[in-house]
Amino acid sequence: MYDGSKDSLKSILAWLQGTDEGGWEAQIESGEGCRSDMERMARPIYGRGKTGPERNPDSEKLNHAVPHVRAMLTAMRNRNRAAAVEHGRAALAVM
Repeated sequence: MYDGSKDSLKSILAWLQGTDEGGWEAQIESGEGCRSDMERMARPIYGRGKTGPERNPDSEKLNHAVPHVRAMLTAMRNRNRAAAVEHGRAALAVM
């Protein structure tokens, strides 16, 4: 799932670096799904019979990337490609 989120971000970033003006809503929707998955993966997992929560080995990276993804989505809602690209690159850099 981690690699899938990373691939989704790469795909969104590739779209943002293009000139297509017709796919904003679809890309934002994809980004929201990616953000949601990343937040879910970053949370501790509580299992039965275990003494404590398990953490995803990538949770620290995810916790650093999620704020950049949120900022990217805000920029996308405002149709600000440059800011969205900047935040998308920052998210990928910490992943």
